[in-house]
Amino acid sequence: MRRIEEHGKVTFNQAIKDFIQGWVSYGGRSTRAGYWWVILGEWILGGAFAIGYWLLSAIPFWHTFSIILLVIVGIFMLIAQLAVTFRRFRDVGFKTAPIVIWLLCDLFVPLVDIIAQIAGFVFTLLPTDQFVAEKENWLVRGKDTVDETQTTAAAQPQLTKAAPAATTTSTSLPTVVFYPDGREQEIK
Repeated sequence: MRRIEEHGKVTFNQAIKDFIQGWVSYGGRSTRAGYWWVILGEWILGGAFAIGYWLLSAIPFWHTFSIILLVIVGIFMLIAQLAVTFRRFRDVGFKTAPIVIWLLCDLFVPLVDIIAQIAGFVFTLLPTDQFVAEKENWLVRGKDTVDETQTTAAAQPQLTKAAPAATTTSTSLPTVVFYPDGREQEIK
């Protein structure tokens, strides 16, 4: 088990690798792309199981073997899916307590579970750090707890004044935009 900390662009292979290696890692973060690549991988695996079951259904004892295999893989996928969902919600900005409350409502409260499932789907579509607040509270992380080295969709460039060049005679200072990925752009 390793802590999964996805940042930036995540490929299909990296997402599946993180999914398998972090199958019981409920800490860390999973990006939007990492989460949805895993969902695609689960659909592909489910289709492969269905085709394999259909093709091999004439083999004796296949039904017993396939049910045992399906139960084992299903338990693994359920635990790993909960872990990647926890990491995705943490990436959006939620703390652990609201994620657990969401999960309990989703699993055990009739009628509220439908609302929880819709909200959960919407939360997985949101960009990184969408719910990060100015100050930390019981529901979401504060901006002071956000990893500043991570480039996010919500990260805004910082405007600062650059020192004038020695050869210029201009009295006004140019504005320089610093982007989270390290780029700089001078605005005149």
